[in-house]
Amino acid sequence: MTKSHIYIKIAILLLFSFFNISCGRVGSTNAEAKESESLSSSAMTEYHAADIIKMIKKGKPIQLMNCMIWDDLDFTQCGEPRITSGIAVEVDVEVPIYFNHCLFMGNVLGKSKFKDKFSCSANFRRSVTFSDCDFRGEVDFTKVMVADNIDFSKSTFGENAKFDLVELRGGINRFYEITAEKNFSFTSSYSNGNISFMDATFKGDANFHKLICSELMMNNTTFDGDAIFSNQTIRGAALFNYAKFNHDFDLSYSKFLAPVIMTHAEILGKIVLNYCVFSSPSRFSNASTYAIDMNEALFFFAPDLSNVKIEKVVNDESVYRFVSSEKHVFRLADKSKDEASSVGDKDKIDPDKINIQKVKE
Repeated sequence: MTKSHIYIKIAILLLFSFFNISCGRVGSTNAEAKESESLSSSAMTEYHAADIIKMIKKGKPIQLMNCMIWDDLDFTQCGEPRITSGIAVEVDVEVPIYFNHCLFMGNVLGKSKFKDKFSCSANFRRSVTFSDCDFRGEVDFTKVMVADNIDFSKSTFGENAKFDLVELRGGINRFYEITAEKNFSFTSSYSNGNISFMDATFKGDANFHKLICSELMMNNTTFDGDAIFSNQTIRGAALFNYAKFNHDFDLSYSKFLAPVIMTHAEILGKIVLNYCVFSSPSRFSNASTYAIDMNEALFFFAPDLSNVKIEKVVNDESVYRFVSSEKHVFRLADKSKDEASSVGDKDKIDPDKINIQKVKE
């Protein structure tokens, strides 16, 4: 083989090696570019609240996912205010609102002050969704009206959340699996349909005083603070199965037009049923509570109290009534009371020995 042939072979080998290295580098660069693109697409898109307000004013539906919103998002800035009474102003939000897996760094507001003297609230003419969102500031939807369904499911409220005096005209209102880190208020509100707070966690006080709705679902819900459900009117079933109350549970003066079902509920404080009206058969079976007060509660049907565990009855006994107007006394079994008096402390009754009696006066 001549020297010229050898040089040609060496040149071909070098050229082939260079081509392989170049192709490998291009492949590596493409892979890195794809990885970079994937990382940037998974990062949250950032918006300022003013950008969202501009979109709403232009009539564009809001549909944002995996976004971070800076500043206070005030929905009363999304339309022309109109005076509805001497001291009230309303603003219509005409487009559907949809946020999923979004982080709100400021407050989210449905009410504000107009010209420093009028109370201004937002009317949402379409559906409102904040699912799986994280609210770092306060949420205040006081006096808000929502004409369609509302959905805050799986969201976390880092500060106080207020839904007082809200009017919900949709048939389905979802708050299931929410986490309220501080106080949560839903007082004097009205819902045309059902409300679900199933599997929710309230770490502060939860106040549902004077709520009116159809079915109220609180199954598997945890209340770390006081749970206030007084003066309610519930047209559908009120469901508290397997709910856990770490403090008092107040249902006093409420009217239940359908069954109340509270099986396997655990109440570490006191349950208050004073002056409640139960219009349908209700079940409290296998529930447990530290104390019960049901003075002057009215039952249209005898409640199911099977396997209920109670450590004490407030003031030793509570008087309640059936529709027949006959008075009944709800008290601990005499044997348990005698055992308690023998040790000199009625608060130390063994709950496993509790037996419940209904005795006519």
